[in-house]
Amino acid sequence: MRSLLKYTFVIFILTLKIYSQNYTQEYSDSIPKNWKYFKLKQNQKAIIVDHIPIQILCGITAFASVTIVKNTKGDIFRVLNLCSLKKFIPNEMVNISPEKAPSYNVIFPKKYVIDSKSGNEIIQENNYEKTILKTTWASIEKITQ
Repeated sequence: MRSLLKYTFVIFILTLKIYSQNYTQEYSDSIPKNWKYFKLKQNQKAIIVDHIPIQILCGITAFASVTIVKNTKGDIFRVLNLCSLKKFIPNEMVNISPEKAPSYNVIFPKKYVIDSKSGNEIIQENNYEKTILKTTWASIEKITQ
């Protein structure tokens, strides 16, 4: 029984090590640390450039969708929308309303693709992750015409 427990523990540790190698620390931690947060002063109209929705509602853990928008002045920035399951498509017109930044940790979704060689899911980096640093907390609503 003891040897079975030891083998199970060793397999568990090896699995964690292998799993953790699939997601680079450079991507998962450092990119959000470089975001430059600003407070949106008023409601703004914008066009969706890219959107990564969350898949589950907040509970014990908080999640925020990540949306890249371009406002009517031509400014491009990231909007973090807390606990929203709404989905948006590129070129969709939306209204952005300022929200207060949460005082607790929030998890942001990533885009995943299937690696054709290994069949594993890998994080798909896009140009926005490192080039668009201006970030704000806000709610997003579709503009119905």
